[in-house]
Amino acid sequence: MPARKIPLNYRNITGYVATSKGGEYTYFESNLERDALILLEFDPEVKSYTTQYKRFYYHSDGKERHYTPDIYVNYHNGTKQFIEIKYRDDLWKDWKKLKPKFKAVIHALKSTPDTRFKILTEKEIRGTYLTNVIFLLPYRTKEYEDYQSLMIKKILSRFKTIMAKDLVSLCSSDFEEQAEFIHTLWCLVAQGSVQTDMHNPLTMNSYVWGK
Repeated sequence: MPARKIPLNYRNITGYVATSKGGEYTYFESNLERDALILLEFDPEVKSYTTQYKRFYYHSDGKERHYTPDIYVNYHNGTKQFIEIKYRDDLWKDWKKLKPKFKAVIHALKSTPDTRFKILTEKEIRGTYLTNVIFLLPYRTKEYEDYQSLMIKKILSRFKTIMAKDLVSLCSSDFEEQAEFIHTLWCLVAQGSVQTDMHNPLTMNSYVWGK
């Protein structure tokens, strides 16, 4: 149960992201928060995540107040993180009001081992990496032929790096079969068994290599 009920929002998109990490879906309050959740869903270091997980109480202007960070993340290595998602313009515009909230969380987490607080804006969330993640994420659950996977990995073992189009050409000279190998290649990239530079746009000119 979220610590704070997510309201209807007419300024931003609200909805949910399907997740395999801790539940069937996770709510978001803005399209920027949605994008952050997509990155967490793709990140192999993330064990689970949820939104509106915990309230932190603090005093400001003589009153007790509370604040709930947007996202709580649990990593496989045992570390945990509370994340606030804010557009940069909103962050600077509302900094005076937000600062006591953030300080309250940071202070509270000093006594909690391996747990940190972080602020993410569109600068850290959006870009080529996110575009690639959105493209690859559906491939994580798609089926592919095992023999194609084995052939791709065998060819990759002979090269330090190779262009995706050249790899597929070595797998088959048949156009229709090449299309199947392209599908399998993106599945393997999405699953992490084939590597590529995720900070450059993914195309058939992208270089790929074995894990």
